[in-house]
Amino acid sequence: MSRYDYPDDEFDADDDAPVPVGVHRAQVPAWRSWIPLLAILIIVPLLAWGAVGLLGRHATGAGGQSTATAAAPAPGGADDQDTQTGGQEQGSPEATAQATADPAGNADFTTGVTVHNGTDTSGLATRTGEKLNNAGFTSVTVSQGVYDLEEPASTTVYYASEDLVPTAQAVAAALGAGEIVESAEEAQSNPIVVVLRNDYQE
Repeated sequence: MSRYDYPDDEFDADDDAPVPVGVHRAQVPAWRSWIPLLAILIIVPLLAWGAVGLLGRHATGAGGQSTATAAAPAPGGADDQDTQTGGQEQGSPEATAQATADPAGNADFTTGVTVHNGTDTSGLATRTGEKLNNAGFTSVTVSQGVYDLEEPASTTVYYASEDLVPTAQAVAAALGAGEIVESAEEAQSNPIVVVLRNDYQE
């Protein structure tokens, strides 16, 4: 009786063998042992080449974007200033008022300014006073009620003395309209008095 605890099968040499001989397999060819090494030698360089190509492409794209950004003209340059200056219509009221403004920039924005509403438009003087405040004038007074005198016939900026010409011009420029007239009689409530008429457009 065999000392092997399992039933005999076709791989047992004979009944007297102490242990089974085992499964007989063909010997593995020697070239198969080189497959893992060959795979490493081929796959690793391919992966490295792909990674280098991807990184190089990313760096090139970033460099191109930086170059394009640097080539764009900076806002506020001479070209932009020329465009902004030339883009304003010459015939517009704003352009006309700015053309009459003092070129030396001697306007005194702390000078008192009174605004009269000589139209039927309710609240026009108040809104115009706010417009002058937004333009930088710090001492604007809005006259209550309607200006009931017949003169002037059109929107006028009165100033009390010749030294106030630059400031009066700045007021007219801020309003975008208004004839500038020297009159100490009309400019009594403040050094500069504005009378709004129906020709004035907000």
